[in-house]
Amino acid sequence: ISKSGHDLLHLINDILDLSKVEAGKLDLNISNINLGDFANDLMRTFRRTVQEKNLGMKINLEPALPESIRSDRNRLVQVLNNLISNALKFTSKGEVRVDFIREAGDFLSISVSDTGIGIPKDKQDIIFEAFVQADGGTSRKYGGTGLGLSICRELTKLLGGSIRVDSEPGQGSTFTLRL
Repeated sequence: ISKSGHDLLHLINDILDLSKVEAGKLDLNISNINLGDFANDLMRTFRRTVQEKNLGMKINLEPALPESIRSDRNRLVQVLNNLISNALKFTSKGEVRVDFIREAGDFLSISVSDTGIGIPKDKQDIIFEAFVQADGGTSRKYGGTGLGLSICRELTKLLGGSIRVDSEPGQGSTFTLRL
């Protein structure tokens, strides 16, 4: 009952966030984000899940990065938590890696890579649509609402960025957030 209640609350919050973004009613709270602290917080958030699944997890900060960036910390955490959670959900062996890289023109890319099941090419565009999942049949193996990646896409746009996926079935996936 408790887990079902928690899952329902999460679904309601996801729907509210998506509707706020689509209605233009979601305000950003821009502040300085120390990237080292941010990376440590991400690692701390997922440490237990990584240990329970007996996976590896690495977070790499490229040396050329600035010490901090300006963005909405809560929304950036929301996007990365979703991407990392998905990577862990769809990976049964191997590792999840998060790479922070400075790109030309003062862009920051954050890539979340896994060694999981991967996504077929014909599903890679539709997974960002609300309520759509790559394994969307009636006998789904993996849970979820199909809202997470849609919310990630919309929040990333709101933050002035973009998100893309590169994947091969059986080889894992890389989701790259570019800000």
